Amino acid sequence: MSIDRHLQEKIYRLETLRKYQAYYGPNTPQQIIAEINQLEAELRRMLKADVTRPTKVAPRFSGQKPRQAARAKQPQPPAKKKAAAKSAQPAARQQSQLTTDLLATVAFVGLVLLLGTIVFIAYLESRPSSNAALAQSNNPSAGVILRPTFTPTVNPNAPGGAEAAGMVVADNSLLPPAQREPTPLPTMVPTLTPSPAPLPTDTPTPLPTNTPPPTLPPPPPQPTATPAPPTPVPAPTFPFSVTEQGNRMFQSTSYHGITIYVAIVSEGNIPMGGYKIVGDHVPSGQHAESALSTWNWSVTNCLDCDYVKFGNVKFEPGSFEDGTWNIYVADEAGNKLSDVVPLSYSADPAQWVWDFVIFQRNSS
Repeated sequence: MSIDRHLQEKIYRLETLRKYQAYYGPNTPQQIIAEINQLEAELRRMLKADVTRPTKVAPRFSGQKPRQAARAKQPQPPAKKKAAAKSAQPAARQQSQLTTDLLATVAFVGLVLLLGTIVFIAYLESRPSSNAALAQSNNPSAGVILRPTFTPTVNPNAPGGAEAAGMVVADNSLLPPAQREPTPLPTMVPTLTPSPAPLPTDTPTPLPTNTPPPTLPPPPPQPTATPAPPTPVPAPTFPFSVTEQGNRMFQSTSYHGITIYVAIVSEGNIPMGGYKIVGDHVPSGQHAESALSTWNWSVTNCLDCDYVKFGNVKFEPGSFEDGTWNIYVADEAGNKLSDVVPLSYSADPAQWVWDFVIFQRNSS
């Protein structure tokens, strides 16, 4: 391994440990602080020794002089102008093509409108006039009017009656003979039949109706007293409560046993010793207890990974199986000191995970 690569690895390790130190602050474990001091000392020694190494000489130009190389690297301004001109020509062509298409569209629409107007005028001129037909139907002289024909009655007893009648008929068959008087027609006089006058009918006068007095509305019902809600039973309060749980998206594992890292801390995030984690499994009914917690950060999931969690007690109930482990904090005598935290697991290796829980003491 080269010295530069070895130096980079130590610098990366030092930056990682400093992230842990910035996260935990004054609660940083002592082994991390000791490793940071050791790495800083080694890096100072290696950097001091690296100053004495000879510097590399820059290679000379081969084939041409520096001035000629600088001239060869200078950009050619005419090439840019040619490229700009070439890019402007397609834009101008595209603009002229759009103008031509627009003019052709306007001309086509105008031609269609002109043809439609010509066809409409021709239709109006070729259509027959309805006023002329109406005038012809209203004119009485347009049709033939038939007149009634009167045939005279010939009296054979009258002298020259037949001859006179024949002469009159020959002269004017449409008129009656002049010597005949018209037969008087009797005028019909209508007979008025008096109708009996109707007798007056006594119209009964309606008697006044007694309006019943208005009925008083019933009195409103008395309000029923609503029973007071039952007093809720106060939930048991415990000295410890859960303040943080890990994210299982970053907690997958291939280890066959269940591992739960627990931090039992005070209000100032200081580890508290003398407590333990108690767990009960559902549905098997298994019962497990951990060792007592310590007064420092004694357990961690890993130091080289990006998702690091520290605790002061580790709970390992056994291998993975389908069900739920209900865990809580207890003192040495087994008295329950926190709410139950359910953690579900599966026997499928693709779903194996480790967990992390922080129980913090509540303020009194």
